[in-house]
Amino acid sequence: MKLRAFVWAGLASLGLYDLAYVAQWALHAPQPPFGDFFGLWSFGKFGKNFASLIYDPSALAAYQHQLDPALRGSFPFPYPPTFLLAVVPLGLLPLPAAYAIWIATTFLAYARATLGRNFASIYGLGLLVAPTTLLAVTSGQNGLLSGALLVGGLNSLGERPILGGVLLALLTYKPQFALLVPIILLAFGSLAACLAFVGTFAAGVLITSLLFGWSIWPRWIAGFPAYRHLLAANQDNLDHLMPTIMAGLHMLGAPALAGLVLQLVMALTVAFLCWRTIRRGFTERAIAMSIIGAFLVAPYAMIYDTPMIASAIVLHWRSRLRNGYAIGIREATLVIALFGCLFDMVSAALPLFAPLLLGAVFMVMTMSADVSGFDKKDVLF
Repeated sequence: MKLRAFVWAGLASLGLYDLAYVAQWALHAPQPPFGDFFGLWSFGKFGKNFASLIYDPSALAAYQHQLDPALRGSFPFPYPPTFLLAVVPLGLLPLPAAYAIWIATTFLAYARATLGRNFASIYGLGLLVAPTTLLAVTSGQNGLLSGALLVGGLNSLGERPILGGVLLALLTYKPQFALLVPIILLAFGSLAACLAFVGTFAAGVLITSLLFGWSIWPRWIAGFPAYRHLLAANQDNLDHLMPTIMAGLHMLGAPALAGLVLQLVMALTVAFLCWRTIRRGFTERAIAMSIIGAFLVAPYAMIYDTPMIASAIVLHWRSRLRNGYAIGIREATLVIALFGCLFDMVSAALPLFAPLLLGAVFMVMTMSADVSGFDKKDVLF
């Protein structure tokens, strides 16, 4: 009981810190207002009337500067057309209301996807006050949505494989986090989930083509070289916000080929370990490993994409605790160091620390004892 009270007190203290941080962030009036969410909101407003031009960087930038003449730079739209279905409704609202609704709904979806009906618990408080959630809130980005779709899809596979396949297909709005999904679905071995995944993706292509024009998908594909060039031009300014092997090696001055090779080796290793674990049983450990594995496999990821990592840790720890396994000093130290490193990346360059710590957390999960499968009442719906 003393330990539980200590945990509650620690989470409450962290929550107070988060509130103070968000208040300071809001009072300093970030430019653009509400951070990167201004970009998402502008995508929705632009896409509502000019969806066929969404992949024209010049036209989009000119529109964003009309919305906010004080804006420096611009926000390109590198997402697949399916993401327009999520952001166009945001463009119908005033910016402050759109931001509040976006953060609230995506966090609730994220918490429900992770904890099911038990999200109003100490675990839910842990998700709320986690540094990864704070990063998502202050950036105004879509990390909570990505976490909800990935975690919700995996958590639903056991009881509702069709729902799981649908949610995982919706995750393809950020293709880098869906790279591991085919391996997961094949290892899980559900034909219904696989068909739901393929069918949902195909339906997304059809719906967006009907709504926004048949040329929109070819335009997205044709824009890849320009986005790669833009990323390369800004790589030095982004590396300290990217907890990936490739970004860390770039910061250390390593050749680009070295980053690609190590990224590929790590991706193949992670894919094999996830496949082997899922084939042995689709437990919460397998789900947690798959979540972190999806992040490690991604060649491009930002710190605001990390809420899914907090979900994986919560699922793994909850499973171990309710099955009589203790959380050791090793696990706790790694997680605290990882969260601290991710948050510190905002203001300091720590090359390779975050991906190495994340890889260590993944390996600890790999070597942990398997526990019984997750409770059926804890799935998404």
